[in-house]
Amino acid sequence: MRTDLKLVGQDYSWCASIFYFGQFAAEYPCIWLLHKLPIRLFVAISIIVWAVVVACQAATKNYTDMLVVRFFLGFTEAAVSPAFVLMTSFFYRKREQPTRMAVFISFNALAQIVGALLLYGCGSIKGAAMEGWRISFLICAALTIVVGAYFLLMVPASPATAWFLTPEERIVAVQRVAQERASAAHSDIDMRQLKQTLVDPRFYLTFLWAAMVCITSVVTFGSIVISGFGFTPFKTLLIGLPGPAIQLVTIWIGAIAIHFFPNHRGWTQLSLLLVPLLGVIMMRALPYHQKWALTGGYWLATCNSSLYVVNLSLIASNTKGHTRKTMFSVVYFIGYCVGCIAGPQLFLSKEKPLYRTAMNTIIGISSGASADLIRMEADLLFSAATPDAVYFVAMLAYREICRRENNRRDMLAANGCVEAEARPAEKEDNKSDIDDLAFRYIL
Repeated sequence: MRTDLKLVGQDYSWCASIFYFGQFAAEYPCIWLLHKLPIRLFVAISIIVWAVVVACQAATKNYTDMLVVRFFLGFTEAAVSPAFVLMTSFFYRKREQPTRMAVFISFNALAQIVGALLLYGCGSIKGAAMEGWRISFLICAALTIVVGAYFLLMVPASPATAWFLTPEERIVAVQRVAQERASAAHSDIDMRQLKQTLVDPRFYLTFLWAAMVCITSVVTFGSIVISGFGFTPFKTLLIGLPGPAIQLVTIWIGAIAIHFFPNHRGWTQLSLLLVPLLGVIMMRALPYHQKWALTGGYWLATCNSSLYVVNLSLIASNTKGHTRKTMFSVVYFIGYCVGCIAGPQLFLSKEKPLYRTAMNTIIGISSGASADLIRMEADLLFSAATPDAVYFVAMLAYREICRRENNRRDMLAANGCVEAEARPAEKEDNKSDIDDLAFRYIL
């Protein structure tokens, strides 16, 4: 694709970043649309329109064409992930949400595997009327239209309208979630919840989670990094496959850990952070001639998807009130966009294949000019200003705020405040977690 579109210098980086400019531009309208439109209809239409834009990528002729199409690709995708977070909180109890999020995030890793195999297969076609990468876009678009149609026809908007449940089962499905003081979909934007959210430090910490995780991602440049180690284009696709496979393993390690330790999600994700950090350190420290060790480092460096599972499950479990939950979901994906815009720009074409600036930024090395391991270890002492360190501090701060608020409410209950007693709700309501003193936060 880089050859066919004549991409040079930082062109590929900007093709990666422009997608998230489009997604960023659409996140603010999503807050309003997720209130005013039926979620199922909104998501289904977004999926189908996204598929049409994917097909348009096959028609691009140059760098400018790809920039335009990639912008609208991001724009049409913006609603899907926040909507899935909301729908997960409508259907599932807090203890069940992490595994459902794990299923959702697992398909990102599976898509990398299937996409690589698809590119390998399409790239092997000889004598076709168009290049293999263009054919792969058309196949993906066709499959996505089928998925969008299925979503529109088969996926219910809430447990109360689930066609595969009996009327009695629908009542139980709604009540089991409502008892945990969750809220369902509401069409009005609650100005009180909006104001509460804007002055809540956790709202901005949630933004930092996503931004710091995404700025450290190496997935976008995976094939370029691996091919830089001297592998052929086709072999590069196959060698990249263990990366998403290891991602799947770490995603489910995280989900299982949360299942057995449901009130320790903060500590779980801080432990999961060590896997991609180790991979990036390997990519920065190892010499170029150790290509397989560097490749192994790349595989580990891609494993930050497991952090998304915990992040999204905390948003689903720890926010109540439709407006408030929507705002938290959207600001998370705004942070996601910011990180994904900035991240590719760290991969300077003149530094391939080891991309020292990117590796230095991720692991906290203040100078990318030295490859001396001793110097690297000294520089790591200054990692407090790096993305991983910021993420670490943001998660600890979020956990501490929630812990103190739980303690405050427990104290109120102990002093006779009936409203603060932790108890199951009798019915669904649209109070925020701030107003509902009986609500308790997952740590």
